[in-house]
Amino acid sequence: MTGHAQARPSAPAGTTDPTLHTAKTLPASGNVALASSAVVQAALGIEFTLSGLNKFADPAFVANFTSFVSANPGATSGPIAGLVQDLVLPNAAVFATLLKAAEVTLGPILLVGALEVGRRRLSGRLGARHGYEAVLALVAASAGVGAAALAFSIFVLMGGVLPTVMPGRAFTSAIPVELLIVPLGLAVASMELGRFLALRRRAAPPLTDPDRRGPKAAVATP
Repeated sequence: MTGHAQARPSAPAGTTDPTLHTAKTLPASGNVALASSAVVQAALGIEFTLSGLNKFADPAFVANFTSFVSANPGATSGPIAGLVQDLVLPNAAVFATLLKAAEVTLGPILLVGALEVGRRRLSGRLGARHGYEAVLALVAASAGVGAAALAFSIFVLMGGVLPTVMPGRAFTSAIPVELLIVPLGLAVASMELGRFLALRRRAAPPLTDPDRRGPKAAVATP
């Protein structure tokens, strides 16, 4: 094989190369895979947002929080029992407030990040790249990790066990919701981190949008 690069055949006159059209309308930070993942991210965002708002709407949430923590097996045995007894329960009001604040913070961040991925699927000015996107993607990635950590801590507190085959669970969820949120949150974090890296990656100067490669960007230069 010689060292000469093979020239890419051009589209016939009067037609449009479909690959160039796709590259022009589907940026790296808003492709189909990311858009599909954004549905999961939006669901998590709605879940945490509503859960946090429900806690704010409960006038007796501190008392209910204390009862909930005390009643779960993880408060008296397991890897976090000492932390719960020595730190969480003596400062229940503080941790109840932190829990509410965490959920109403993580939820909207995840939801806004998902909507941003959807916006990038649009063409024209609505889908144009903005300078805040990389920062938002990084913040959303952190929110995904935070959601996974929060869900896992609740799973451990509730004395959760790993999914297994049990006759008594024939009509219940095989995987506890708290445990299910963990890989979903980590997947969202990975997706948003990938968006952050794609948005920060330095590419050759394009015609208009650095994240939307038009036909001129696809033509090799000497």
